[in-house]
Amino acid sequence: MFSDADRAVMKENYRNSRMGREAINVMISKVEDDDLALDLNRQACKFMQFEEKIQKEYMKAEEPLPEENLVGKTMLWGGIQMNTLLNASTSHLADMMIQGNTKGIVELMKAVKSNQSVQKEYYEIAQELMDFEEKNIEKLKAYLR
Repeated sequence: MFSDADRAVMKENYRNSRMGREAINVMISKVEDDDLALDLNRQACKFMQFEEKIQKEYMKAEEPLPEENLVGKTMLWGGIQMNTLLNASTSHLADMMIQGNTKGIVELMKAVKSNQSVQKEYYEIAQELMDFEEKNIEKLKAYLR
């Protein structure tokens, strides 16, 4: 059973990893640069690994997974479509992914800071996810022009 702090951090961990994977899945069809496509596919695989790891923690704690937010998913899809309508350049796509990773880090940091009594293992998942997103940003910077 999760405490309130555990639940808040784990919910953000799950939302963050899922949103990262879903954003890449939507964006990948717009990518023409093979290197960027490869980097994004690797990132999607890692986000999926985080998702699976987090799902196992939910199962161990006998907690239900957070429900899928269809409105959020639709808004993500629509936002990517709008943002790439006039500009689907490699640089622009990388910039969008950098912004997404940055937002993910910020949201996770907020969850961790406002739930300081979170169990160490859940905090470490959040930290690992934030570190991963930092590395994503560094890789994506190479595609900016």
